[in-house]
Amino acid sequence: MTLFYIGMFLSLWTIGTILLLNNYKNKYIYWMSALSIIAGFASFSVVVNQSLLPFLREQETFSPVLLESIRILTIGLWGIEYHFLPYIFLMSSIVFIGHLSRKKYYILSLLLLVPIIIYVIYIPPYYPDAVLGGTLFKIVSGVYFFSGILLYILSYFKEKNPVYRANRFRTNMVMISVLFVYGSDYLGMNYFLITKSGLIISSNNLWKFNFLIVIWFVSSFIYFGLKYGFMGIRLRIVQQKLDFSMRSLTEGTIILNHTLKNEVQKINYLSNKIKDSIHLNRKEDILLDISRILNVTDHMLDMVARIKEKTDEITLKEQPQQLRKLLETQLSSLATMLQEKQILLHKDYQIDPIVMCDPTHISETISNICMNAIESMEPGKGVLEIILAELKRDVVIWIKDNGAGISKENAAKVFDPFFTTRKGTLHHGLGLSYCYNVIKKHGGTLQILESEQGKGTLMEIRFPRKRVLYLNHNDKRKHLSEDNEVSTFQNLSS
Repeated sequence: MTLFYIGMFLSLWTIGTILLLNNYKNKYIYWMSALSIIAGFASFSVVVNQSLLPFLREQETFSPVLLESIRILTIGLWGIEYHFLPYIFLMSSIVFIGHLSRKKYYILSLLLLVPIIIYVIYIPPYYPDAVLGGTLFKIVSGVYFFSGILLYILSYFKEKNPVYRANRFRTNMVMISVLFVYGSDYLGMNYFLITKSGLIISSNNLWKFNFLIVIWFVSSFIYFGLKYGFMGIRLRIVQQKLDFSMRSLTEGTIILNHTLKNEVQKINYLSNKIKDSIHLNRKEDILLDISRILNVTDHMLDMVARIKEKTDEITLKEQPQQLRKLLETQLSSLATMLQEKQILLHKDYQIDPIVMCDPTHISETISNICMNAIESMEPGKGVLEIILAELKRDVVIWIKDNGAGISKENAAKVFDPFFTTRKGTLHHGLGLSYCYNVIKKHGGTLQILESEQGKGTLMEIRFPRKRVLYLNHNDKRKHLSEDNEVSTFQNLSS
């Protein structure tokens, strides 16, 4: 069994080191690296106490002080794993599910640490004989482990992007195995003593099979990490640099592609309208359309500048923004296209909120979704509905069209880069991958609430309450009490 224990801590420490070197700035990788390294402390301590120390004592050449120092080291390492592993596991799940501000993250990490510190200081003896285990810590560790498992499972169900969802499913497959560790090392452990003469363990003996969990963990890390991606990271060691470059190029191309495509279409419509206005000598219409073109070109220049700054990820330049005004600006730039296709526009602003956001990226997101809706509807038959409302203390924008709709098969693909159901030189993709990442970066959600072929699509943009700086209600707003978003939309739309 000694060889198994040696293999356990060496493999766990190797994985922890690889994770840390791969991206030490990523919070989730940081916690997973700590989890992997600290999980190897107990098996290392077993090897030292059961094999190394007896061997050194037989040599009679090492001082008692050195031998006792080594034994104290193993007590410390085993104590760190036993007491802090549940905390690190729970923190990894909290970071994995995301949506916490930096301040809340640090406060929560400190609060969750307090019960562990209190227990470590006041409860178990550590010297000369360390006694670890006990009913109280079974309860504490159980709360931490099961809370972590629930958060991992919740992160899977909350994820709407099918690619990320698959990755989260693979991560859950591995992390749920921690329940076996809880059953063997915590729930099934009465106590274990680290004495000068060796180890004394009273348990259900399931801890002897922990090496199987380590084998499962290491195998999953290698297989999933190389083939798909695992625990929120993707290794592909051989092509890592190439993948990074392609990912940067793809993300920048997606944003630039849709910005130029959508804005050029607006300029084209507005230019044709100006020509007609010139012939009819409508100076006010000409000036209005010219101002709209200037707004469009300003947005294009802003987006190009942002892409130039960094294409590998979306970076936010946040500021307080009146969401209603932002919506009006985008809908104004789309007015000519709506007129051209004879599409009716219904607007219902239940609230007038100020949110902390990046106006450039949010404007582009709204424009993308509205453009998709406009292009999906038949001329003379289309109806575009925009509702801005408060729901469960969050701010939501519902965008509804009665266009072609999306099939169930394609609904799972709409957040993939460059996916489109339309063919032609101008149709390079729906751009919803970019939109999804923008809203996610804001801590919100973008999802298809309802879509049926031939009947249209209902999209929802949701901003979390923490981003709402001010919320001014319309006195004529309808009461929102429905639990189902689609029902609430229908209630408002009726």
